[in-house]
Amino acid sequence: MLKNNFFYYPILLFAFLFILDKIFLLEKVKAFIKPDFTHIYYEVREDLFEQLLKDEEVKLKKKKLMIILGSSRLLYFDARELKEFYPNWSFYNFSSAVTTPAYYYYYLEKFLEHKIYPDLLLLETDANQFNANSPVFKGSNLTYSFNPSFVLKYWNLFGKENLSFYFGKYFFAVGKNKPYLDTAYKRYQDPNFLAIITMQDYTRNFLLANQGNALSLVENYVEKDFGSLIATSQRTLDWVYTNYEFSNMQFTFYEKILEEIRSQQIPLLIVIPQVSIPLQKLLRESKFYKPWKEKIDSITEKYNYKILDMAEDENYYCNAFVDGGHIAKDCYHAFMRFIMIKYYAKYDLKK
Repeated sequence: MLKNNFFYYPILLFAFLFILDKIFLLEKVKAFIKPDFTHIYYEVREDLFEQLLKDEEVKLKKKKLMIILGSSRLLYFDARELKEFYPNWSFYNFSSAVTTPAYYYYYLEKFLEHKIYPDLLLLETDANQFNANSPVFKGSNLTYSFNPSFVLKYWNLFGKENLSFYFGKYFFAVGKNKPYLDTAYKRYQDPNFLAIITMQDYTRNFLLANQGNALSLVENYVEKDFGSLIATSQRTLDWVYTNYEFSNMQFTFYEKILEEIRSQQIPLLIVIPQVSIPLQKLLRESKFYKPWKEKIDSITEKYNYKILDMAEDENYYCNAFVDGGHIAKDCYHAFMRFIMIKYYAKYDLKK
C-alpha cells in the first residue's frame, strides 16, 4: 500500500506548488515584485475593451469613434483636451508599451467579432515592431497580451518557441510575475512603498477614466539638452532595434490587418510618429531601415494605403521631446490636429 501511495507524492507536490504559484497573481503581491508599471498598461486594455462594449454613445452612434493602436509614442493624448476640441468624437486608446502588429491584430479581431467598426482606426508603424530579435516582444506582448484561443488559432505564425513561452507564462504566475524575494523585502522595508502602490492604483484608474490615454509620468517636461537627446536616441537604437532581423510573423500580421480593414472598408490612417532628429539620423543611417521601409511600403500600397511619415509631412511640426524617441506632451495637440486634417481630407469630404 505504501509503495502505491508513493506514486501520488509527485502529483500532490505539483498540485501544491501549482496552487502556491497562484499567490503571485494577487494584486497586492504583484505590487511588491513588479519592477515597473508596464503590465498595468496591457492588463487595463481588456477592461477598456469591456468599457467600449458598454459605451452607449458608441453603440447608438451619437459620436464618431476613433480607435488608436500604437506604442508608447501614441499613449499620452490628453483625454480632456480631446473632448473639448473634438466634441463629436469618442477616442479609445489601446496603445501600450512596445507593441507589434500581432498585438494590433489581436484587438482588431476582437473589435470586429463584436461588430465595432470605428469611423477611424489610427495605426502606428515603426521598424522596431518588425524585429524578430526584439528583446521586448516576449517580455511585453507575449507576456501581457493575447488569449490562448488567439495564440492557438495562429500557432503557425507564432511558432513553437513563442507558443511554449506564452503558455509557460499563462499557466504559471511566477513566469509572468518573477518572485524576486530580495526586491519584495526591500519594498516591504521602504517607508515610501505605500506611495508606489497608490500610484499603481491611480495609473490603472486613470487609464480607464480617460479611455486608455495614459498619465504622463513627466507631465510638461521637455528635454532641452541636445546631448541628452543624442544619448537617449543611441540607447533606443541599441535596445529595441538590437540584432535587427525581419520578422515574417509581424509582416504577416500587418498584412492581415490591412486585408481586414480593406474588406470592412474602415477608414484607416497609418503613421510613423516623429522622433528626435538624432534618432531620425541614426535610423536613416542604419542598415535595416531602408529595406524595412521599402518592404512595408510595398505591402501597404498593395491595399491602396499610404504610410504617413510625420517627420517629413508639412502638415505636422513639433520640436519638443522628452527623450530621443518620444514627443513631449505639448506635441500631442499638434499630433491629433494632423490626424484630423488627414482624416477629413481623405475620408469625410468624399461623403
